[in-house]
Amino acid sequence: MGITGTRQAYEFPAGGAPPLGEVRAWLRQQLSDVGRGTMADTELLTTELVTNAHEHADGVAELRVSVASDRDVVRVEVDDRRPHLRPRRVTKQDPTTPHGRGLALVEAISTEWGVATGTEYKTVWAEIPVL
Repeated sequence: MGITGTRQAYEFPAGGAPPLGEVRAWLRQQLSDVGRGTMADTELLTTELVTNAHEHADGVAELRVSVASDRDVVRVEVDDRRPHLRPRRVTKQDPTTPHGRGLALVEAISTEWGVATGTEYKTVWAEIPVL
């Protein structure tokens, strides 16, 4: 894979909605060697993480993607500037509500996901198997 063992970063412009189409195109360029299933899952998962950061944490600071060859996974990391605000898993869902399924999708698609906090940033990360 083109980025095996390295981490590529996408810097978000300040303010406004994240350019999700541009983000997905960037992902396809970075992960050009992974299969279609892995790419589709990575695009969906990344869109959910970026949207969550935009809607709940005052925007996205940076997106990183890497491929770990020793574990055959794609790792997606999204930073935001609200380290004190932790993502919450939704346990009960009103099926008529248009929001609130993002982390459920992340959990369903990824093999593992979590949160790492620092003093100025929070990173929500997830890993997807390379198929």
